[in-house]
Amino acid sequence: MKLAPYTLGREAAVAAHDPPKSFLAFSLTPIFPPEGPDVLPAVYFAIACKGCDHDAFHLGAFPASAPQDWSAVDEPILRPPHRLRCARCGATNTIFNPTTDGYNGVLCGVSDLARGGPDEAFAPVPLKTYVAATYNIALWELEDLSAEADGDVKPTDLFDWINIIQSTPDKDFHLELDYSCA
Repeated sequence: MKLAPYTLGREAAVAAHDPPKSFLAFSLTPIFPPEGPDVLPAVYFAIACKGCDHDAFHLGAFPASAPQDWSAVDEPILRPPHRLRCARCGATNTIFNPTTDGYNGVLCGVSDLARGGPDEAFAPVPLKTYVAATYNIALWELEDLSAEADGDVKPTDLFDWINIIQSTPDKDFHLELDYSCA
């Protein structure tokens, strides 16, 4: 994955070295953009399996309607929570649950994101997967909020936007799911 030239915002730079707890079921490698004049409020991570270090995953979702051909799935029908299943060893972990992750999930325990059908489905083709957390709130405010929260809350747990990106070798993006979390 290639990023345009940017300078990571302070909040994103902190998260690059101290990722949100909700991402920690996976091995994460931060992707730093080439140095540039504009500020990027997001940090991107390449994801690998903690068990076998493989980097291709089947994306799990709760479709609003059953997909017939995942290559033609229109992303709005895929609903969270989202899990990733390792294509090599089968280890399956949650990458994003809106009722527990991100600003609303951590601080409020609620989300207005619609859930799809009752059955989870996994994409048949495994793809290289990335995740990005965006922070549009100043670090000092995130630190204050995390100190006031019940439980063990890190400032980086309070991201207000998430992107889950899957790609094929011939494309930068095959599928991108993005959610507002605040």
